[in-house]
Amino acid sequence: MAPISRLPTSTEQARPPLAKVEPRIRVLHSDATVDSYGWIRDSYGWLREANGPEALEYLRAENHYSELATAHLYKLRADLISEVEGRQLSGSHAPFQVGAFEYFQSSKTTVPHLAWWRRPLSGGTPELVLDPNSIPGADDFFSLGVLEPSDDGRYVAFSFDVTGDEGFELRVRDMEGGHEVWRDAKRAAGPGRSPGQVVWAADGQTLFFTQERPGFQRLQNRVVRLDVETGASAVIFEEIDKQLDLQIRRSDSGAWLFIDIRNIIEEYATGQQLAAEVWCLPTNQPNGQWQRILMRELGLRVFAEHTEDHFLFRTDDAGPYGRLVRAPIDDPSPLRWEEVLPHRAGVVLEEIHVLESHLVVLEREGLTPRLVARDRGGCVTATIVPDEASCTLEVGRSAGGLYSAARHPFHGSKLNYTITSFVTPETVFVCDLDTGRRTAVSNMRASGFDPADYVATVTTVPATDGVEVPISLVARRDRVSPGPLLLFVYGAHGAPFWPSFSRRRLNLIERMSLLDRGFALGIVHTRGGSELGRPWRDAAMGIRKRVTFTDLIAAAEGLIERGFADKGGVAIEGASAGGATVLATVTLRPDLFGAVVAQVPVADILDTVMDISMPYGPGEVGEYGDPLISEVYRYVRSYDPYYNLASGRSLPPTYVDTALLDSEVPWFQPARYVAQRRSVSADRDPDLIFRVRTAGGHAGLTHGQSKTEDAVFRMAWLLDRLARSGSARPGAIPPK
Repeated sequence: MAPISRLPTSTEQARPPLAKVEPRIRVLHSDATVDSYGWIRDSYGWLREANGPEALEYLRAENHYSELATAHLYKLRADLISEVEGRQLSGSHAPFQVGAFEYFQSSKTTVPHLAWWRRPLSGGTPELVLDPNSIPGADDFFSLGVLEPSDDGRYVAFSFDVTGDEGFELRVRDMEGGHEVWRDAKRAAGPGRSPGQVVWAADGQTLFFTQERPGFQRLQNRVVRLDVETGASAVIFEEIDKQLDLQIRRSDSGAWLFIDIRNIIEEYATGQQLAAEVWCLPTNQPNGQWQRILMRELGLRVFAEHTEDHFLFRTDDAGPYGRLVRAPIDDPSPLRWEEVLPHRAGVVLEEIHVLESHLVVLEREGLTPRLVARDRGGCVTATIVPDEASCTLEVGRSAGGLYSAARHPFHGSKLNYTITSFVTPETVFVCDLDTGRRTAVSNMRASGFDPADYVATVTTVPATDGVEVPISLVARRDRVSPGPLLLFVYGAHGAPFWPSFSRRRLNLIERMSLLDRGFALGIVHTRGGSELGRPWRDAAMGIRKRVTFTDLIAAAEGLIERGFADKGGVAIEGASAGGATVLATVTLRPDLFGAVVAQVPVADILDTVMDISMPYGPGEVGEYGDPLISEVYRYVRSYDPYYNLASGRSLPPTYVDTALLDSEVPWFQPARYVAQRRSVSADRDPDLIFRVRTAGGHAGLTHGQSKTEDAVFRMAWLLDRLARSGSARPGAIPPK
């Protein structure tokens, strides 16, 4: 596709564009709505072939306006680029072990993507496994899906996306011959919402992987068995119900394969990766008969694991925080369940991990995670509690792909885990569960970053109903209050949002320029996420969804009342469903915020929920409710960002972006919102900026100068907007 942006000339005037208007009247539940930009939605699907000239021209005009309207920020953007590029991450990447090999990344920084290598545990010369730089298209974009070696190391399965539309291509490489022996260009091996979409059987030549059903829904509905040596493949499991999806994974012991059948509406409604139906197969019998160990008709929901001669089940049958039970492999029915760990109110049982002689649970009380290890007798042998009250803690080590299985050696007492936070770059630890001794085996470092200069805290503010809403905050120690404040939020689908140092959606390497200019950054853990367990999720779903937005409002008001920020000096930012959160929030309280950043937002919630064919359509119904029910329709209608835009209603300066290849939130959703917002404003709302990316997808760009420039554009715009309210310094970093 041709570029949709160009540099402005010095004589051009910044004037926001207007899209063509085609009013359409819709009546539902006696409510008449007028949609003037349904034609933009209709352009989806054929714009990629450049058959939508009017829509394409409108997007080009918006990109051009964004450059014109921010031309005065070119110098600031150049300064910010220099700062960001001066804070690059470095350090060793901890290897992971599969069979007789350990797999690791090279440390070269002269190429866009680090290559994957391996070496025998017994010693020897490293050999190349995967070099992303050799894949056509990876110069512009590259996202690793999975990197899964077979047990014997003969084959390595890997998947990747070079466009950003998450259409992962799966390939298998023969390490003995040094060449690829199989590939599948269909949507395979991702993007599942859980790891384990590709698994090897114990024979080292049979690969199982999932495929998506056709259409936009992005749901996995097939499991394929592939014999790599013969090239023969067959669909061995297919789910017909469009409200269900599935995943395939391997037990920590390596002895069993599991297929989990999950109800999408339930999973989005509870935020827990639990299955309504589970099938199993011994990994040493890849051509054997799969057995069902949990029937969906029972109404139970579990996550299955294996230990010795028992299956373990993490389940919420006794309460929303979860308990752990076990049952004999030869009869795992609920009638044989024995309790291992009881349900405890306020203690979320998030994950279970099994080693040969230890059972490890990841649990969370409040925002603080902890790992608790027990031996075969049930005695606690190690408890790991991070020093920070709010952080990201992940168990296992993997290839770094979003969907690769986490790894830790099953035979032994060593547990791998990773911690990262606002002030801690990703650090991998190994804990000996027999002695409790912990050792950092790798850690990332950021040049120019001294953690002593920054302080991370957790505070709470009362919501409108008195419930305390937690906020994770970070700022320079010498920050003067009140000062500018940027609050991040997601608050949907039961997904937790934890502080991290260099993850995509909240990258401190990029945002540190804000901290050094007096900003504080925070994550508001609104209800709607699952940070405090399923009840936290249940409190803001369906016809209670407005609680998410009022929690965010309460957080901003509470921090202003405490003198942490001035009114008008608070900005909010969200991406995807978080973008819907911030746009719906300013619909309710447009006077409260100085600026809004909505990345790839679900900006037309009502229409999204009404179209079940949309990406993750059934899950959106679980989140917002079914609008075919009159009460639900009117409730969603009351806060929907698109249908609440009206003349005479001033909204704060807003940055919106999208990607043409976004396969999760199609570009027409934010495009319609922007077009409608301009049309109802007498001056076309010049403080509204809309940028359209032609590279990358829903998760943004992956590397290179364009990624930095994209992040810097948002920062410069935000600094400029809050500087106009007297709350931020847009220029150079003040002296320390």
